[in-house]
Amino acid sequence: MCMEMLQKLVNGQLSFTVAGLSEIDKLRLLDAAGLVKAYIPPVHADIDDAARQDPAQVIEITPRGRRALIRMPDERLQMPRWH
Repeated sequence: MCMEMLQKLVNGQLSFTVAGLSEIDKLRLLDAAGLVKAYIPPVHADIDDAARQDPAQVIEITPRGRRALIRMPDERLQMPRWH
């Protein structure tokens, strides 16, 4: 989930490197939503004409991203519904 990634980023040391297509795709969504600022290099063709994605860098968690985490429900603290 993107919000889980955002939580990890907040708890980590910036500038944070993200590699792997699925992780970079999550980062793209967070960046597009304005929750983080990131440098995501464009996909490029390698010698064998296969598409390659270089690692991305998370530069900043935005104030909007920090507010989103504050509003995120903590599933562990919710009481079960018995009815």
